[in-house]
Amino acid sequence: MIEMLNRSVIPSCEDADCGPIDELKSAVETLEAAVANMHDAEDPAEMAQLARVLRLETMISIRETIDGAEKVVPAADWTLPTYTDMLFLDQTTKLDYEN
Repeated sequence: MIEMLNRSVIPSCEDADCGPIDELKSAVETLEAAVANMHDAEDPAEMAQLARVLRLETMISIRETIDGAEKVVPAADWTLPTYTDMLFLDQTTKLDYEN
């Protein structure tokens, strides 16, 4: 998610000059700190608990911000596949079946 934010989501928002750019940059810092805390844990049970919180709470919350960004960034500036692209690729993209 950190790479996705840094390589795609934040640049897409910046190029379009819209979206929650500051929130997204803050989300990167939050994720990096959470990953560092998880790796610093000495007890496997503590590490597992931190991983659970990261995946099921922190990342879900940040995903809501990303989904909000996707709604306001024009499709031409959004560099990631949309849900429509992923679910209906055969209907949204001309596929070349020739070798």
